[in-house]
Amino acid sequence: MSSEAGRRGVTEADLVRVLLAARDGRSTTPPPTSQVAGLGLDGAYRVGAALERSLRKRGYRRAGWKVGFTNRTVWPHFGITEPILGPVYEQTLMTAEPAAELSLAGFCAPRIEVEVMFGIEAEGGAPDWNCPAWMATGFEVVDCHYGWDLTPADSVADFTLHGALVVGPRVHRAAPGFAEGVERLDRLEVRLFRNDEPVAEGRGSAVLGHPRAALGFVPQLRSNFEASSRVSGEHVVSTGTMTALAPLAAGEHWRVETRGVDLPGLELMLTD
Repeated sequence: MSSEAGRRGVTEADLVRVLLAARDGRSTTPPPTSQVAGLGLDGAYRVGAALERSLRKRGYRRAGWKVGFTNRTVWPHFGITEPILGPVYEQTLMTAEPAAELSLAGFCAPRIEVEVMFGIEAEGGAPDWNCPAWMATGFEVVDCHYGWDLTPADSVADFTLHGALVVGPRVHRAAPGFAEGVERLDRLEVRLFRNDEPVAEGRGSAVLGHPRAALGFVPQLRSNFEASSRVSGEHVVSTGTMTALAPLAAGEHWRVETRGVDLPGLELMLTD
């Protein structure tokens, strides 16, 4: 579908079908904003919510949230004043203790990010978004079906670029020094390696000044998606990347090292 299609009256409903087909076929399509004339963030969230409904009809269950565009320095360039939000599913969530293996068979153009992740308890009432039950370092594998020239609206519409979430070893609230560790997350330093070669470095302060700040945007933005009954008693929240995105290929071994906070690293093996 060309950018001319947007001027010929492609609708948000048409775009939902196009993006589902691209996801199913591991194929690319023009950016959503080039297909639907005037598509902004409000429209992109409508598309994202419709895509989530489609996935839920396939049996996907929401397990948490990913927060994106958490580097405030880029907001003026994109004309935004807050991050973006998208769902994470039980089917896209993995645990590395401390290593995991992921097949790239379902991805179109995968890249990797290093993020701080939190668990928010939800048993017995509303979640307390300011009080994490655990924290971890993790990988988000992001995927894009229109090329990597990102805008917030295009990203939200394209499944919020979410492919998989790999949560590393968790440090729980009962661990000694947990509260102090959370407070120090802005000082967390991470180094990302591909096959033992350094690829990227990052710091927790790159995420909204402090990764915990991302938690406050979840209750603000999740109304863009329908309420969902949950099987588990917690929300997993991925707070946004600390490192530049790096492309992935089968056969690679990725790992992250940490310092500045007592938070374990993790490893990821990629297969076909």
